[in-house]
Amino acid sequence: MKIIWTFTLLMIPGVVSSISVTGYSGGGVNITCRYDRKYTDNAKYFCRGQWKTACSDLIKTDKKNENKWVDSGKFSLFDDTRAAVFTVTFRNLSEQDSGTYWCAVEMPLSEDPYTEVNLKVVTAEQISAVTGYSAGNIIINYKYEMNHENHEKYFCEAGAYQSDCCEKSISLSAAAGGSVNISCRYPQSHSADVKFVCRRSGSDLCAEETSVKESRRWSAEGQMQLYDDREQQLLTGIISHVTQQHSAEYWCGVQSDQGHKSFITRVLIRVTGLPAG
Repeated sequence: MKIIWTFTLLMIPGVVSSISVTGYSGGGVNITCRYDRKYTDNAKYFCRGQWKTACSDLIKTDKKNENKWVDSGKFSLFDDTRAAVFTVTFRNLSEQDSGTYWCAVEMPLSEDPYTEVNLKVVTAEQISAVTGYSAGNIIINYKYEMNHENHEKYFCEAGAYQSDCCEKSISLSAAAGGSVNISCRYPQSHSADVKFVCRRSGSDLCAEETSVKESRRWSAEGQMQLYDDREQQLLTGIISHVTQQHSAEYWCGVQSDQGHKSFITRVLIRVTGLPAG
């Protein structure tokens, strides 16, 4: 099971704030950086380096990329100028990715506002194979971090719809009033299909659904916006102005011309009662 954690940071001019982030090998993290609204027209970037004045850009946006996802290998960046936040998605983590990173706003005539991100990537204990015998039983032990003791635990079998390209489960969190960014990859064979994100309600796996039918064009319904990049096989969703009622189980999926739906990635969203920012 691969997990993406979400962290929100605040950039204050003249003050270098910092946060420590833990990710898991093979999984990913979402890092959301807030900035002053007067910087909406400035380029935003994410870089790596021990010192903020000498770090190497990993991904960057500019004026023409406002409110659009920018992709660069393991990284995606979305600058939501309406909310004055930009989100960096860091995927396929390895232990070599541990280190110091920076969220920043490019200032042509003054010092860039920075937020320091200290990333630690650890390898979760994995079970490569378990042997059982007919009519017998097996016991599987799985260790997890102490700070996950209050999170839901589950055991599942990978279905035929799963692919090595895709996260099986993502856990996201946000403060009330903020936004949640969902990134789901899908197999290339489904590129031309309709993509959707739906909310589970009881036994109904897809009670509330928002779909997108075209590539690289935003589709909005209520507080949900979807964007399908078929070249990258990446479905992106943004839920804005979240409340505690948005805490629920969601699914990213695809729908064929015949109406058959495949549910690819399970998304667990938890909204805290604290206001954003």
